[in-house]
Amino acid sequence: MSIKTRYTAFTFLRLFLLVSISFLLLFFFIEIIDNTYSIMKHGGRFTILKPIYKLPSIFVEISPVLTFLSSMFLLGEMVKYGEVRVLEFSGIRPVSILKVLFICGFIISGCVFYIKNFSAPFFLRKIEDRKEIEILSFSTERYLLYSEKFIPPSNFVKIQFSEILENGEIITVNATGAVYIGNRNWLFKKGKLWHFDNTGHLKNSEDFESRILSIMLEPDIIAETSRDINELSYKEIKKMMSELKKLNILPVYLESAFQERFAYPLLNMFLLFILVPFFYIKHKISRVFVLGLSIFLSFICYGIFSSGLTLAKAGKLPVFFGVWLVHILLVLSVAFYFFLLWRRAKLGIIKN
Repeated sequence: MSIKTRYTAFTFLRLFLLVSISFLLLFFFIEIIDNTYSIMKHGGRFTILKPIYKLPSIFVEISPVLTFLSSMFLLGEMVKYGEVRVLEFSGIRPVSILKVLFICGFIISGCVFYIKNFSAPFFLRKIEDRKEIEILSFSTERYLLYSEKFIPPSNFVKIQFSEILENGEIITVNATGAVYIGNRNWLFKKGKLWHFDNTGHLKNSEDFESRILSIMLEPDIIAETSRDINELSYKEIKKMMSELKKLNILPVYLESAFQERFAYPLLNMFLLFILVPFFYIKHKISRVFVLGLSIFLSFICYGIFSSGLTLAKAGKLPVFFGVWLVHILLVLSVAFYFFLLWRRAKLGIIKN
């Protein structure tokens, strides 16, 4: 490893660490102020652990910004002190700095991936460590379930359930409670059952004290899908998807969340593509302009990523295209920029 590479990597990592600590401290104090205000208004007990437990997930959310800002600060300092010109006079192409930044961005992406899928979910579960789940809802194309309370492992309080059968008929149940008794059998207590035909007309209805229905769903699957998606690792999401697939159910929301577990950490590296033009411009003023424009473009990229992910979760875009939209656009934009450079160089050769 050359001295230049070590210097660039060390300076970048130093800036990244400094920026990360600064932002995390800022968010930490904001969380403390917010919690104090909430306690004063609604009552409760103050605990310093809650803001601390949120720090890993906050770091994950802001990590692409931290990586991009650290790169901007590094390049800004190199322009300010003429280090880029020194490299050019020494016969060293400035683009070699970009290679170091990409390597650092890839390493940070790996760290963020681990924190997002393991550390952050672990600490978030500590914040929301609940024995009972209030207001449990579950819906797919075939099933609809709503319960005012779920008491693990298998008790539901004030439950409403609907199922669309294979022949298009619909069964709806409204009961004061339900218990899963195993082998995909559910015991409903004190309620009413309606049976509609495939045209929506009521075939029959009945009141019951207790009624056993065979339903393909299991409480574990319903409870898992009701959890905050940020509390799940990619392995847990994949396991949930496998269980639902056995029931011929694959919510687009879960598939999008699974791919987002990989796509979001990689933004730490992919956003650096915005800085590519900086290394192919010779004038200092132009480089400063590129750095300024890059900040604006990074916010646009964030907006595109959020919009694509939202549309993918809603089923408005194919999952892969929606989740990886900004990555695809960045790669295509850089490829088009290199094509323009190649074309300009080729035209220059022809003129000469």
